[in-house]
Amino acid sequence: MNELDHLHVRLGGRNLIEASAGTGKTYAIACLYLRLVIEQNLQPEQILVVTYTEAATEELRDRIRSRIREALEVFDGVGTKDAFLQGLQANANGKGPGSGAARDRLDLALKSFDLASIFTIHGFCLRALQDNAFESGSLYDTELVADQADLLQEVVDDFWRRHFFAGSAPLLGYALRHKLTPEYFVDFLKGMLGNPKVRILPDMDLPRLPALENECRQAFATVRQMWQEHKAEIMTLLRTDKGLSRSKDVFHLDVLPLLFESMDAFVAGDNPYDLFIGFDKLCRSGILAAKKPTGAPLAHPFFDQCEVLRHHVEQRFLALRSELIAFARERLPARKRERNIRFFDDLLTNLHDALYGPRGGALAATLGQKYRAALIDEFQDTDPVQYDIFRKIYSDPGAPLFLIGDPKQAIYSFRGADIFAYLEAAADVGDGQRFTLTGNWRSTPRLLDAFNTLFRNDRKPFVFDSIGSLPVKSGREEAGEPLALAHGDNAPLQVWYVPADAEGKDSTVGLANAVVPGSVAAEIARLLHDGQQGLALIHGRHVLPEDIAVIVRSHRQAGYIQDALQRLGIPSVMRSDRSIFTTDEAREVCTLLGALADPGSEPKIRAALVTGILGLTGDDIAHLQENEQLWEEWLGKFRDYHQAWQEKGFMVMVQAFLSMEGVRGRLLRRPDGERCLTNLLHCFEILHAACHGRRLGTEGLATWFGERISGEDRADEYQIRLETDEKAVKILTIHVSKGLEYPIVFCPFLWGGTMTDDGVLTFHEGFDLVKDFGSPDMDGHKIIARKEALAENLRLLYVALTRAKFRCYLVAGKIVDRTGRNRPETSSLAYLFHASATTRASGDPVGSLAREVKNLSAAAVVEQLEGLAAEGQGAIAVSPLPDPEGTPPYAPLRHDGTRPVCRQFSGTIDRNWRVSSFTSFAAHDVASGELPDRDESGGNGEAPVLADQEPLGLSFFNFPRGAHAGIFLHEIFEKYDYAELASDKNNALVVDLLKKHGFDDVWLPCIRTMIDNVMTTRLATPEGSFALSGLGPGRWLAELEFFFPLRFVTSAILRDCLDGWSGHHATVDLQAIGRALRFRPAEGMVRGFMDMVFEHNGRFYLVDWKSNHLGNRIEDYGRAALKEAMVQKLYPLQYLLYTVALNRYLSLRVRGYDYTTHFGGVLYMFLRGVSRKRGEEFGIFRDTPPAAMIDELTECLIRTGG
Repeated sequence: MNELDHLHVRLGGRNLIEASAGTGKTYAIACLYLRLVIEQNLQPEQILVVTYTEAATEELRDRIRSRIREALEVFDGVGTKDAFLQGLQANANGKGPGSGAARDRLDLALKSFDLASIFTIHGFCLRALQDNAFESGSLYDTELVADQADLLQEVVDDFWRRHFFAGSAPLLGYALRHKLTPEYFVDFLKGMLGNPKVRILPDMDLPRLPALENECRQAFATVRQMWQEHKAEIMTLLRTDKGLSRSKDVFHLDVLPLLFESMDAFVAGDNPYDLFIGFDKLCRSGILAAKKPTGAPLAHPFFDQCEVLRHHVEQRFLALRSELIAFARERLPARKRERNIRFFDDLLTNLHDALYGPRGGALAATLGQKYRAALIDEFQDTDPVQYDIFRKIYSDPGAPLFLIGDPKQAIYSFRGADIFAYLEAAADVGDGQRFTLTGNWRSTPRLLDAFNTLFRNDRKPFVFDSIGSLPVKSGREEAGEPLALAHGDNAPLQVWYVPADAEGKDSTVGLANAVVPGSVAAEIARLLHDGQQGLALIHGRHVLPEDIAVIVRSHRQAGYIQDALQRLGIPSVMRSDRSIFTTDEAREVCTLLGALADPGSEPKIRAALVTGILGLTGDDIAHLQENEQLWEEWLGKFRDYHQAWQEKGFMVMVQAFLSMEGVRGRLLRRPDGERCLTNLLHCFEILHAACHGRRLGTEGLATWFGERISGEDRADEYQIRLETDEKAVKILTIHVSKGLEYPIVFCPFLWGGTMTDDGVLTFHEGFDLVKDFGSPDMDGHKIIARKEALAENLRLLYVALTRAKFRCYLVAGKIVDRTGRNRPETSSLAYLFHASATTRASGDPVGSLAREVKNLSAAAVVEQLEGLAAEGQGAIAVSPLPDPEGTPPYAPLRHDGTRPVCRQFSGTIDRNWRVSSFTSFAAHDVASGELPDRDESGGNGEAPVLADQEPLGLSFFNFPRGAHAGIFLHEIFEKYDYAELASDKNNALVVDLLKKHGFDDVWLPCIRTMIDNVMTTRLATPEGSFALSGLGPGRWLAELEFFFPLRFVTSAILRDCLDGWSGHHATVDLQAIGRALRFRPAEGMVRGFMDMVFEHNGRFYLVDWKSNHLGNRIEDYGRAALKEAMVQKLYPLQYLLYTVALNRYLSLRVRGYDYTTHFGGVLYMFLRGVSRKRGEEFGIFRDTPPAAMIDELTECLIRTGG
């Protein structure tokens, strides 16, 4: 491989440039770009530059533009130390025009650079298809959709219905027992579709399905016959054979009866696919697996025939998966055509198909003529489809095509990237056109020495010979080390090993997870403390938290590190590509959303209250259930938020919710408060966008969000956001870290083992991608898949380590896993540090590595680590994991170098100003907000009767009580059309509300009778009686909200005002009301809701609906009883406040308003006791407070000027 000479490399043909980490890949691209502009007179729109992400395209665009400007300055005579620009200006390679022409070309390129063809691969394919619609057969108006999850789910649902909802569905039982659900099928299809180059195994012969099904039936018939004929013999063998294991999960005598009963039921049926749990024990393989180490295995033809049946059934379900793939390959494109949409991956396949279709030659020529040269960045993250596209367009041997990447950094296979496409390109390119960059501009020379030692090429550091690791040298000439540490070992690569536990046993994964974060946090704290004392410096200034990164494999590990840093007061921030839908906050928002969408469901509201968003505990919920008044307030709040959502929109409701419930303050008090709040606000933004973009209502939005959580949607806009820009330690996964660099890097969790998906193996035969979900060669393919997985883990390790500029910490050592889930003996670290030459050359390096490392003692592991450190000649240090005990917490310094001091608050806070209400005045010092009145707000201890209890006698007296019933009844009268008593709309309203609030429709006649009584009872007025049913359209207002400014008032002030009228207004006992007042002093605002205000004959009446249960007879609702209930619940205070507010409201809106003329009085309708036959004698409380009394209360309560 040749070292790249930026100035002299030939600008033609297919070239491969391997750019190791930190070696100036972007610089090389910019240099080639400048030469293409100057030497080949190409304009920016003629030079195709393709990279991986939108962010990378913007970075390349900025860097290339800056490079053109810099070159232009050099041609204008500005001096430079850049050897390339010096050579370019001097035309050192003899390929450029004269200096003046070169300058003019650069100037034109800079002026036209906004037209530069710098794209992501998807952006390029979209442009190519749209610009060449005829040649590509692409429609102009096809909509580009980012996420195909919903469409794929539709296809799977169709497949499921066809196979499991039709006829007898014989496959259903087996499918459900083996979790072959629609969710499984959706996951199974990922990676199977959209790549025309993938080969899928087994290649089932679907036309042979009837024959396979017949084989299943024949095998079943044989098993049934043998069981019926030899049942006793088989049972005796299984009970008495001494060679079988009798453990509980195999052939314990206690489990045999159930096994035999299951077999009886199976053969009694007629479904060969309905294999019961435990059937495999009766197969030959199950018998062999249960055999004790000594003795001959139990044998009987029945066990062999069960094996045959199981094999045929398994083949049938493999065929089912093949059917699914074939069905999806047909239906998914059809669905896209029907809806005229396509997804991002379709852009690649559409362009690929067009290039290799009938008009492909013309299309390739057109694109090659338009884009005369191409620079493909991050080529190691490409795939065979992309490589085919570029080699087709640039098939002309003279066309400049530069493929730039680093196979050692190919880590995105989970996104569809395929390192073997890079390796194929490397094989296609001649040795004379393969180049490498060897000058590293990121890390210090000594740290590079450490990396060169670890990744020495003769040790096959990346498993495959075709991925080499040439030594790199520093490109910088620096005097001294940029990182100066007075304490500790100065080796730039620190390898810590996890010591044995307290009993001298090898450290387990669980122990390592527990102790490593504390050691990492302690070392970071030490570096920061030393920095503050001038003992740890970077370029002369002290080490800061933002100089440090901790790189992990999983988000769970990131949480461990952040918790450990928080315990020491070290600021940290997590950078993640994790989906917001995987977070706890998303799940809590889903719970909250359910309650807001359905405020009639008390269980949903209780669930929402105990989320971290609202912060109540189980004890709080128990207290609410005992204190009906507080519970009613919460029910009312959720109903109000629901109403605000429907009337004003989701985001308006959310802003009110966050403010009213103090969510921000509650979350920010938590140690991880910024992270929680960021996630919460992100969820709300997503919901707002979905609400508008998808036109979703309350229930639809809640359902949509729940589906996103179930599917853990990973679209870019759903990635977790950075919670703060604060200067802090960065915690990030390896995939997120790629392309970034930090002065000091910790890699504490890279000892995770090599894992593969045993359900669907992904591997390569030659350069071809293969997926195997059950072929006869699956065991051999598993070895290949594990080898490729190990190779990718090594590349992940390389990426993690090479983020470091000056110092890197790595945790290794003898770590064992007794669960078999993590397999650290097969990790990339185990291979790099401990694999023998035999293992590195093995066809099964993972299996060989596991055996070798398991046989190593902890001492031998350390010895091998120290041997490797010796090879590093001082660049690598090996030491035990440091003890974090006694590490002092970190306290950051201020800009002036002093420590921050907590300021003492010396001011005063006026705690009297608040929004008050009838509820707060009556609640004896319990601060609460006013909500629409829902009755039962007193403290008489009356237990609510639930809706599902059977009434003793069906009458409205026995209708369920409590806040739930109150909400239901108030909603009826809030939405009822009084002008159309018997309308279909009113009748439907009652039916719908019964259903909405969960009441049985058996109550419908009682509710209708009650409504009829309320609407038709005659009410006395000075002009004669009338009924509510006589109200004309627009003559009433429901749920009239009011505010008025409250002057400073105490219980004593209000009590004196009421006592002064006790002898002049005897409708109720005002002195009793005054004695009951014990609220905190208050000023500010008063808020309330009037259930209804109506106008009749020029008079305005205030109505309040009460669902209180006073008894089961009409006589229990007489005037004396109502008066007693009114005083007990302090309702007179309520209607006096409301009258003051209504009087003020009417005086501002009614011309010539006069209280005595225009106010008709207060009506409290106790709904259970209203009777049309008995009139106002029962169920209706009336009062008309004197005008002077209302004036005095107004003076007492309303602030002057309000």
